[in-house]
Amino acid sequence: MAEFADRMSSLTGNLHASIAMRREALQQVHDATVELSNRTQAFMSDVADEHRTRAEELREMLFAHREERCQKAEDLRNHNQESLEKMRDDLNHTLTETRKTRQEAVGQLFHSFQHARDELAHDLREASFAWRAFAAGRDEPAASPTKPREERAHKARAAAVSVHEKTPRTEPAAVAKPRSKPRRGKR
Repeated sequence: MAEFADRMSSLTGNLHASIAMRREALQQVHDATVELSNRTQAFMSDVADEHRTRAEELREMLFAHREERCQKAEDLRNHNQESLEKMRDDLNHTLTETRKTRQEAVGQLFHSFQHARDELAHDLREASFAWRAFAAGRDEPAASPTKPREERAHKARAAAVSVHEKTPRTEPAAVAKPRSKPRRGKR
């Protein structure tokens, strides 16, 4: 049984050594953690100080360049307004020119339409003269297109008056319409 006691004392000795080593390791981890925490706090403090310093520099720089930025913004605004006014003037000029061109084109179309209408009226008058002369039973040819218009118009009016005087109007006799159904009671 001595063997059992030796083993037990060896086991307990190993346990004491292991517990001591564990305590030592825990102490090292604790010390490392404390050191890391202290270094982290110092780093964060340095970062915060640096951020404060940079923020101050940035504020000073922005304040120093504020007037310059305001002037640039004002210049840009003025330039944009001038550009808009120029575009507005150009557009108004273009619209005015387009309107004039369109009015001229409409005037030319209207003039050519009137000319075509006058020519058509003249042709229709000539055709009317020829028809009236034919209807009047005249043997003389219709007014020649080379004669002046007033002379042709006078002859046409005279021919129309003579046609109306020569051809009496005969009214057609009233023709009774035959009834399709005979009347009742009377035969």
